[in-house]
Formats: sequence, C-alpha cells, structure tokens
Amino acid sequence: MKNILNAIVGLVFLTVLNSSCSKFGCVYITNPSNASKLSNRSSFVKLKNGRTVYYNKLEMIKGIFTAPHLLANASIKIRPSEIEAYQISDHYAVSQKYIMNGHKSAVAVDALPGFAKRVVKGKLNVYCKKYFNGRFAIDEFFLQSENDSKIYAYTPELFKKMIEDNEEALNYYHKETVGVDPSKKMTNTAEMYNQSTFMTKN
Repeated sequence: MKNILNAIVGLVFLTVLNSSCSKFGCVYITNPSNASKLSNRSSFVKLKNGRTVYYNKLEMIKGIFTAPHLLANASIKIRPSEIEAYQISDHYAVSQKYIMNGHKSAVAVDALPGFAKRVVKGKLNVYCKKYFNGRFAIDEFFLQSENDSKIYAYTPELFKKMIEDNEEALNYYHKETVGVDPSKKMTNTAEMYNQSTFMTKN
C-alpha cells in the first residue's frame, strides 16, 4: 500500500512539474547525455539536487535593497543557495563550494555572491571571483583543466605546469611585458594556449 501511495505522489509531482515548465518555458534535464540536445538554449541552472534546468531567459538581479539572485523567464526567482553553477547570456559561473582552495566570498559584482565567473574557456579554463580584503573587492583567479572537474586557485607554478605542453604559450608567459597587468597576461596566455591547442588538433 505504501509503495502505491509513493508512486501516486511521484506521478502527481511530475505532472505538476511538467505543467509548470510548460507554463514558464523551462526544461528539466536529469540525464547529462541529453543536455546536448538543448545546446541551442544558452541559459541554464545546474541545481544542487543534480538537475539542470534550461530557460528561455535568465538574468542576474542585484541592487541596494535586493538580495542578489537569478530571475528566470521574468518570473521565477532562484536563490544562490540552490545553485551549483549557471549560464546566462554573458557568463558562466560556478559556486565557490566546488573550488579546492582560495578565499571565501559573498561579493556580488560580475557574478552571484560566492560564484566564480569563467573568463577563459577551453582545454584550460580560467575563473575569476571577487573577494573583499577589508577595503576593496579584489580579483582572485582559478584554473581548471578540461579533463578535470576540480578547480584550483591560480599560482604561477600551477599555471606553468598546466601549459608546459605548449611552447609558444609558455614562452609568452615567461616573456617580459612592460605595462601589461599580470592577470591580463595570464588570461592572454590561457587564450593563446587554448587557440594553439585547437589549431594543433585540426
């Protein structure tokens, strides 16, 4: 009897969920292999319960009297505490809970509070997160190999190790560059590394 009741409750829940998604223009994905079928949808949220939800429209909302959050399809409020990662029109970001080291942050400037924004995408991903040092919001960078889900705080030593198979990028990184911000040089090198790797494969 208990199994039958559980099945009925589950069926009702799925019916309501599908009805809501039809109404609000979202699509739930529980199997990651199905996500490629929806690659034309640029906005999505990866929830902590393992589901990925694609929306027609997703934007970050913040303000003086507003707690930062995502607003889906102009009507659905999604709190940062519910999210593992998200993609909106201008950036992809991942929760700092999935970063192996670095400062903890609640600053919301370029991304939701406690989220690191991806600034370089490819075989080598670079993320940037702002944290408050007591006076200013400071950029902190993180690195992720394409084949490794772990994200680590940037250090020159780690970065050089990650690009050591690309002589052009490594030489550029070692080269003296006057007037170039070190973080900009690092992201330029990462982009060069990704582009060179892509060109080598083709």
